[in-house]
Amino acid sequence: MNLPTQLSSVPGSEELHVWAPEGTGLWGYANCLWIISGDDAALIDTPYDGPMTETMIAAARPRLGDRVVRTVVNTHANGDHSFGNHLFPDAEIIATEAGHLHQHHEPTPTDMHTLVHASPPDSAMGWYMRRHFGSFDFTSARVTEPTLTFSGEYAFEVGRQTVQLYEVGPAHHHGDLIARIGDVVCTGDIFFHGDHPPHWAGPLQNIIDACELALSFDPRIVIPGHGRPTDRAGLAANVEYLRAVQHEICVRYEAELSVEDVMDDLMERRFYPQFGMPERLMIVVGLEYAHLRGAPEPPRMLDLSVRAASWSFAQHGAEPFAPTAP
Repeated sequence: MNLPTQLSSVPGSEELHVWAPEGTGLWGYANCLWIISGDDAALIDTPYDGPMTETMIAAARPRLGDRVVRTVVNTHANGDHSFGNHLFPDAEIIATEAGHLHQHHEPTPTDMHTLVHASPPDSAMGWYMRRHFGSFDFTSARVTEPTLTFSGEYAFEVGRQTVQLYEVGPAHHHGDLIARIGDVVCTGDIFFHGDHPPHWAGPLQNIIDACELALSFDPRIVIPGHGRPTDRAGLAANVEYLRAVQHEICVRYEAELSVEDVMDDLMERRFYPQFGMPERLMIVVGLEYAHLRGAPEPPRMLDLSVRAASWSFAQHGAEPFAPTAP
């Protein structure tokens, strides 16, 4: 993966810049939004490991100058949005209280390193982890907890910019937030642009509601958690996709199909074939089934991941890894 060597200015703004690894069919390459205004700087989300974060900092240096990043916001606790926090030692780290409380349920960098390098390579999980996560240096990643948490809404200033944070979880994750800076909205992982998303908390209606809140701000620019930045129409199309997923799962749940049968049926019907990572539908189906059954807690992330890896291994286990081009 060729990482960006410079920040891209958000159209229509001289003070907002995005570090956006392009591509679909990938895990772990999240977008990060820089706010550089006056003498201050802030960052929304940090990359998955040390080398990625250092590459991003080098890309930001020409615009950052001698400013110090004083605030880092984590849209949720997944490592690909937070494992680089430790490379901003002067920053206050902001997250939702719910996200902080759930952080101890997240795979740590050590857990991820073990899954990649110690899982049997001929097992579905070992094959999948090496294929999709083998390029990350988890020994350089750290769990750095937030220094400020909130529930509901929170706002802060970065030079001339006001950053408004809105708690929307549990949705993609237990502690999601979205950020609004004027007519620019940073959604975190309630929105994947170009791939089927994995969602870990749900139910799907919560994710739809979170996207509709973002749409209610009438954004001009939308920065998704993954995939290319887009506009209001791109986010609206994601809501339509989520509603279609919700409908298809509900119909098949009522017909008492298994999760595996739902996947087979959706693939046979070519459900959104232009999207990458179809195995992540297995995660969403398993999660939504748990909510439809009234389970007190969503399934464990590892259990959902094993199911997705097993489905992908059955489909592609003999094929070499070739990420989808951006």
